[in-house]
Amino acid sequence: FNTIYVHAVSFTDAFYDSNIYPRTLILPNIEYDPLNIFIEKAHKKGIRVEAWINPMRSYLEEELINVDDDFIVKKWINDEKPYIKNVKGRYYLNPAYEEVNNLILSVIDELITNYDIDGIHMDDYFYPDGVTEDFDYEVYSERCLNKCSLKEFRTSNVNNLVALINKKVKKANLVFGISPSGNMSYSIDTIYGNFYDWVDARIVDYLIPQIYWGYNHPTKPYLKTLEEWMEVVKGTDIDLIVGLAGYKIGVEDVYAKEGKDEWIENNDIISKQIQDAKELKVKGISIFSYQSIYKPIKEVEKAVELEREKFEEKLLGWK
Repeated sequence: FNTIYVHAVSFTDAFYDSNIYPRTLILPNIEYDPLNIFIEKAHKKGIRVEAWINPMRSYLEEELINVDDDFIVKKWINDEKPYIKNVKGRYYLNPAYEEVNNLILSVIDELITNYDIDGIHMDDYFYPDGVTEDFDYEVYSERCLNKCSLKEFRTSNVNNLVALINKKVKKANLVFGISPSGNMSYSIDTIYGNFYDWVDARIVDYLIPQIYWGYNHPTKPYLKTLEEWMEVVKGTDIDLIVGLAGYKIGVEDVYAKEGKDEWIENNDIISKQIQDAKELKVKGISIFSYQSIYKPIKEVEKAVELEREKFEEKLLGWK
């Protein structure tokens, strides 16, 4: 492996010393900067580090009590500003507003300026799954009613945010990429992340579709899904890196119906997927997550060990 995508911003919080976002609740009361230490140690071993951000996703309702009242996002919530809305108990920033985009860009600028990162990486959290019209109907009505659909409006907002981030990252001569859901229709129609638009506009350097399924999945079998994603970047200079599900090794894939036991009955799925990716000449593979591969839970430890031996052999010589 030559790159690690490490969480820097997960829920409008910071896994580093930020002057903008509060320290993540996952690492409270620590007096060191975990991101700085991580980058330093990784670079000594020749490993690239990209700062992984989830720009729109914010806190759960019950977590706000642990957040300082002076934090801008909490102020927006308390003042009932339209910049952030509650969806099923979690708050999400609304990228229709310049104030929101400026906040996100300021955090990215902070990361680029203060840390020796090699790029910015975005996950597949755009508009929340299950978002309703009241999330943004007011601003939609003001700007786009009778001119475009709500879907077009939201897609345009995401595209604009992606373009702004890309411009900021490119100014620093760094790499920018996104890991969209491997389910194309879900990404486009449910959370409004239209990867075709990003590719057409050349506002990403790479895509890492999360093809987190085995070969026996009834609707998203690995090979067919990978080939569909290859078509997305075909004829462009945008890299396709395949996202693989290390966390599924040795466990039941509950939504795979007749293929649900595939990851239990086989200990070479990841290695086969890597081999297929190599043969199809994609740029590379990325496994989610580090912990699932190198610090697995006790119940699947042996299965992971068997799988890892096979896929590490497949990675030899692939740069």
